[in-house]
Amino acid sequence: MKFLICGIGSIGQRHYKNLRSLGHEVALFRAGGGANAPFIEKFLSEEKSAGREVKAYYNFQEAVEDFRPDAVFITNPNSRHLKTALLAAKSGLHLFIEKPLSYNKKGIKELITLAEKKNLKIMIGYNLRWHPLLIEMKTMVADGKIGQPICANIEMGENIEDWHPWEDYREAYAAYKDGGGGAVLCFSHDIDYLYWFFGMPEKVKAIGGKITPLGGDAEDMVKALLEYKNNFIVSLHLDYWQRPPKRFFEVIGTKGRVVWDYYAKTLTVISRDSNISPIVHSVPDNFDRNDMFVDEATDFIDALENKKEVAIPLHDGIDVLEISLGIKKQIGF
Repeated sequence: MKFLICGIGSIGQRHYKNLRSLGHEVALFRAGGGANAPFIEKFLSEEKSAGREVKAYYNFQEAVEDFRPDAVFITNPNSRHLKTALLAAKSGLHLFIEKPLSYNKKGIKELITLAEKKNLKIMIGYNLRWHPLLIEMKTMVADGKIGQPICANIEMGENIEDWHPWEDYREAYAAYKDGGGGAVLCFSHDIDYLYWFFGMPEKVKAIGGKITPLGGDAEDMVKALLEYKNNFIVSLHLDYWQRPPKRFFEVIGTKGRVVWDYYAKTLTVISRDSNISPIVHSVPDNFDRNDMFVDEATDFIDALENKKEVAIPLHDGIDVLEISLGIKKQIGF
């Protein structure tokens, strides 16, 4: 198949390499043009040295007419996701949109209308849904291994200064409101897996904002409380500050609790019966972080080739954005 990648940052480069490794043709759409950033120049140089031609277009319509892609991967800054997605949808192209769907609701109704009219498949890129321990955790909770869920705790903290060694975070969109940045949207993976497990909350309360000494004007530390049916409650912490990074997800039930620690690569099941020892599950020895990105791309391609439903449909992306925007509204961002 043929795929057009819109955006050549770190995630765009990752999808580009993965799709080529899966045997597909890939081209780039680069709206900005002009000089390359050093890390982009390095990527292009490495591809050229390996004898791989990098086909790039600077006009979207030209890319569609000349390359004739089967689908488009939207991997540019958050604030440009919907604008680019609408361009592709108007051309009748299927879409893989990296998380989050957008940074506001503008254009979403139009995208829904186009998708229905042109029978487009649209998938949102929340790769953590392919993490083996998170999949196992979801099964445990659904099967009642810890009884009836009572509450959950999520913490995701990672210093934005450490994200990309090749660039100053103060020059990247993630630190700025008008780029669609901020801890809520950039860490919406953790909102997505909460939604994947439990669906939409009934109430959201949040505090936080621009708290740390970091540059930029987007929120960098947030604490939220989410209330679901049956008195199930969740605490959520997101920040751009922690070092070393921390990501965990804990669900407490009537019979025990289960804790996923992303960086420890463990899933621990703890019974309320003190006579039962905790059980620790680890990721497979051959697991690599990139496996999740390959798996989500493979699922998307399978949906296109076999006319199946995508794993994370547009509806899910809209719901996760709704939760995220609800949190941001609470803190005035």
